[in-house]
Amino acid sequence: MQRRIQVALPVRISGRDRWGAEFDDLTEAQDVSRRGLSFITPRELNVLDKVNVIVLGRGPSRGREGPTDFYAEATVVRITPEGEAYRVALRFVGSTLPVYTSETA
Repeated sequence: MQRRIQVALPVRISGRDRWGAEFDDLTEAQDVSRRGLSFITPRELNVLDKVNVIVLGRGPSRGREGPTDFYAEATVVRITPEGEAYRVALRFVGSTLPVYTSETA
């Protein structure tokens, strides 16, 4: 198990909710590790659902263009109710996040 660090990173999560409705949300990761992240959402998802994740600006660097976005498929591994919303924990499938700490940490 990877240790997760608390950090707010902009992420785009897309997939289908519990009822099969498509979604594409821009939100913030609450914590991250090289193998996954968690985020807060009002959407109801199921454990083992697959979603697509884009972590903005945290992919490989391309010279003067700077960092690219990190793209991954992920599996929902845990859902915890938080008030009117849910904290959803994801594990990346076949990918690891190359940069997940701030450069000044």
